[in-house]
Amino acid sequence: MRTEEDLRGAMDHLADQAPHPADIRAALTAGRAYRPRRTTAILATAVVTATAAVAAVVVPHVISHGRSDSATQDKRDTAWSRWVDLNLPKNIQAVGQVFTQNRQDYEMVDVVQQTWPTFCQLQLHRNGDFDPATIPAGSTPTDISGHEAWIVSSTPAKPFLPAPQAHRFPLFAAVQKTLAWQPVDGVWALLSCESQRKLGTVRVPTIDGAMVTNVTLSRSLAESFAPPTGSLGSPVKLGELPQGVTPRQIDYAPYEKGIPGGGESFSVLLSDGNPATGYVHKPPTRSGPPLGANIGVWDPALGDDLRIRYSTDQFWNLLSRYPDRFKPDAIIHGMKAYYYTGQIQYSQLKPSTPPKLDKRQPVDTIRLEGNGASIEIVSLAKTPSKDDLRRVAESLEVTKHPKTPSTWFDASTAIG
Repeated sequence: MRTEEDLRGAMDHLADQAPHPADIRAALTAGRAYRPRRTTAILATAVVTATAAVAAVVVPHVISHGRSDSATQDKRDTAWSRWVDLNLPKNIQAVGQVFTQNRQDYEMVDVVQQTWPTFCQLQLHRNGDFDPATIPAGSTPTDISGHEAWIVSSTPAKPFLPAPQAHRFPLFAAVQKTLAWQPVDGVWALLSCESQRKLGTVRVPTIDGAMVTNVTLSRSLAESFAPPTGSLGSPVKLGELPQGVTPRQIDYAPYEKGIPGGGESFSVLLSDGNPATGYVHKPPTRSGPPLGANIGVWDPALGDDLRIRYSTDQFWNLLSRYPDRFKPDAIIHGMKAYYYTGQIQYSQLKPSTPPKLDKRQPVDTIRLEGNGASIEIVSLAKTPSKDDLRRVAESLEVTKHPKTPSTWFDASTAIG
């Protein structure tokens, strides 16, 4: 499991060249139905290929965006909502957040402490996604804000904490201690933190220094958890979708001030539930991950059919910054729209050289640029249709405030 959790150097799509908080660790270690609905230097050559799976027929996929008077419990019952309010201290930030039907992952770092890095992984499980019977006998019982909890010890060779989803960094402590408890009814939380510094000692920090479990921090964070009052924001409202395709996963990485060139990143992976018709990953090199393994933060899973990614990083205008070379194919939502195959190259040796778009192959990507943000809609189909993607793009509703997540749409209704 540890090898599967190694930091991956592979990049996802064009905008994935933007820096990410994980680098902190790397340095240290036809008619349509419309519904309302890492460093300052330019990175090395990035070659991104989008392949395989979306139905050629696009039909309306009705999602109601009307707000109701439903209780907080009702909102928490949706996949695209926050099941728990974390109430994190200012120095701890959830740099990576992954949402699926019955599980939510939060990867957290101490963004203030630069000398002794600290990392935490939190998983929230519901609907039987975590079996409390797997808590080993002999685990230390404890109390978290009046809730019965256990401290579970494990090792990297036989970890208790399930592997993170599309992780940005693993946990390395030789002995891991995980808090397991129910912060709210129906939701199990698993939280593990580790720091490079041994508590109570003074050591000279070193690259790749030993990490040790930090139960004190885990407990402190856990005691601040509360029933949800806020919502998960989405910069877009989904509109028209390919037949049978529904949202499967949301990835959100908020802007972190300490990372030059970074920005808000929000990605939705959609699938029709049939692995045979969707995305098939092939390792980029002989030493790459096994077939079907995720190689990047936003890498699709086997069978995914569509990806919609919104970003405000420094590469948001990568094509429109070269008006003499690239002409938009359309204007959608006031944003310049470019149609291409998803094969884009950017040279580190010649930073001023614009990327190359391969017009010889069928369009599988529409990229929108404008208002300080980019939106990429990628078909993972064998026979993608430009018109299909255009209808998906035109039926989106886009936030007018790309860098203010507090004003974004409520994902529980915007994503559906």
